[in-house]
Amino acid sequence: MKVYLNYSQEELNYQYDQRSLVADTSPYISTWSEATQHAKSTFVCRENIAYGDHRDEILDLYLPDRVEGGEELASLLVFCHGGAWQRLTKDESGHMAAAYVPERVALAALNFSLAPDKNLSLIVGQVRRAVLYLYENASELMVNPKKFYVCGHSSGAHLAANIAVTDWPAMGAPHDLIKGVTLVSGPYDLEPVRLSARNDYLFLDESTARALTPQTHLRPGLPPAIFSWGGRELDEFQRQSASLAEAWENEGMAVQRLFFQDKNHFEMGCEHMNLDSPLAKATLIQIKGG
Repeated sequence: MKVYLNYSQEELNYQYDQRSLVADTSPYISTWSEATQHAKSTFVCRENIAYGDHRDEILDLYLPDRVEGGEELASLLVFCHGGAWQRLTKDESGHMAAAYVPERVALAALNFSLAPDKNLSLIVGQVRRAVLYLYENASELMVNPKKFYVCGHSSGAHLAANIAVTDWPAMGAPHDLIKGVTLVSGPYDLEPVRLSARNDYLFLDESTARALTPQTHLRPGLPPAIFSWGGRELDEFQRQSASLAEAWENEGMAVQRLFFQDKNHFEMGCEHMNLDSPLAKATLIQIKGG
């Protein structure tokens, strides 16, 4: 029996389980964690900034030295980590600082609650409020409120996409608060996610899945987007990236696609770690050109 597209239940579960292709993810997580610790010791890092009242609602902000010294405010790249919405923290999320902070781009590594302890609606609300906090406190934090960009990997790309499609005026911010978005290997349409074994901890119903799917909220005037994914990823993750890129473009927004034929899902999560990567270069060009 087919439960989604041409997938049986077992096949769909496989398509939304990264361990089906990469059994041991610990080397990648260790790399991100070690690079984050190195970034904290290398750059100016304001740790554990509270953007809300819950203990999970904190972030780390990596700043260029000259900004700390009082010069021109830095552009800001906000990063949402992956982990299937149920693991990882900001402590594995500062690995991108080495590529961007030397280029005078500040990095905000967001922490947020995780499933199943908290539901996905709350988590999406948290990352939106984190960005709003950064905007409302931009001068104090030494970042430019007119140069906000957002990036995410895996489930973090889903969160970043939801940040990009937010109705910001309803939250008291400019409609064009986000000037650009980089989305890496995300699951964006939550309907197949809801029908897969992932719903054993996400507990999505049809209505909530639709409300938290960025395609539901696409409209003209959203920021330009970079979509990137690997050729050694699960077929569904490749389809998801291609599908949202097409939908984004169909609304009239600028879209750039970067396909890495030989990269798996977790290798894609390392592409922002240095400026030799075409993905990091494209993101920096987006920021510098904005």
